[in-house]
Amino acid sequence: MANNIRIFFAGDFCSTPSTGPIKVSDELMSTINSCQLKLCNFEVPLRPDFDLPHQSRRRFYQHDDVPDFLRSIGFNLFPLATNHAFDWDDYGYAKTKERLGDAAFGVGTYDEVHKAKIVEVNGIKIGFIAVCFAAYKGVFTNVENHSGLGCAYINDLKLPHSIMQAKEKVDYLIVMPHDGIEYVDIPTPETIARYRDFIDWGADAVIGTHPHCPQGWEKYSNGVIFYSLGNFFFNSMQDYSYRALNRPHWYEGLGVILQLDTASRAISFEIVNTRNIDNLAITIDNSIEREKHNALLCSYLSDKSEYDKCYSTQIEKIVENEYLPKLYSVTPPLKQAAGTLLKAIYAKLRKPSCRIPNGIKRMIEHDRMRESLLRYLNK
Repeated sequence: MANNIRIFFAGDFCSTPSTGPIKVSDELMSTINSCQLKLCNFEVPLRPDFDLPHQSRRRFYQHDDVPDFLRSIGFNLFPLATNHAFDWDDYGYAKTKERLGDAAFGVGTYDEVHKAKIVEVNGIKIGFIAVCFAAYKGVFTNVENHSGLGCAYINDLKLPHSIMQAKEKVDYLIVMPHDGIEYVDIPTPETIARYRDFIDWGADAVIGTHPHCPQGWEKYSNGVIFYSLGNFFFNSMQDYSYRALNRPHWYEGLGVILQLDTASRAISFEIVNTRNIDNLAITIDNSIEREKHNALLCSYLSDKSEYDKCYSTQIEKIVENEYLPKLYSVTPPLKQAAGTLLKAIYAKLRKPSCRIPNGIKRMIEHDRMRESLLRYLNK
């Protein structure tokens, strides 16, 4: 056991109300604290002690007691590279960083976010690189403007070099992307390709977040990929009784323990299914149903025919129920090729009198949404 390093990863965390009433089971806390490094994705920033001007997009925030709560569970590292990192501009980030200190990583200057967060355990150097999709703000997507603070863009042309350079400085490298399409049980084809790229470039493991539901995992080449850990705990409302409707896996999280055998250089993993109970408790879920669901998700990744059917069904539902109504709010339904349709929409949005709806802006800028929409329109 002296040669083993254990790292626990939890998914997205947000608690807008105080964490005071939230109980964590002894079994889960014991499991978390059996590891030397414990990471929880700090999805939403703390709110500054003053108001900011109104904006059309809601500003998400966490209660001020969240950092102490997560530390009390045992967490000691917090990736911040998410689409909500700058919901409260630099002020919210500054307060969050001040409260989390050096345990926080994934946000900074352009050069900083392309360098790994390196932690040494028993003389072994472990590096973490956190990246994010093109959010409304706070992600360095413009190749001509890398000033100020932000998160590393998942499709940045510099990222392959950043990963390869980081791997030269560490014994193990873990990439933590915040990407994918929300509420979909499996990753998109582009997500799979990109996460495999990370392994090909030198990462030993990829740990994904953002979809708010667990997705499958796979061994790929010499590494392992977890496409989404889902929510460890997510309540962005003031009311503890609030329930996320029509999100069947919102309250299920995928905890992952990576075990690094520093003698053989082998990497193994354990799965810890977690559950948020009524926004008041977090516990381990040992149910057979969860095991079967996990097995089903992983089976899609190894069977292209079944994957294609599942992906087509889920994306078709999202596009028809969410994406197309937003597009048609800007321009009438057009029975045209995808490129022509989007050109018509772009032309209208460029008019000075047209205010770009947040839903449309998000759909165009978010690579995975746009790719899935185009695939649907071109079929």
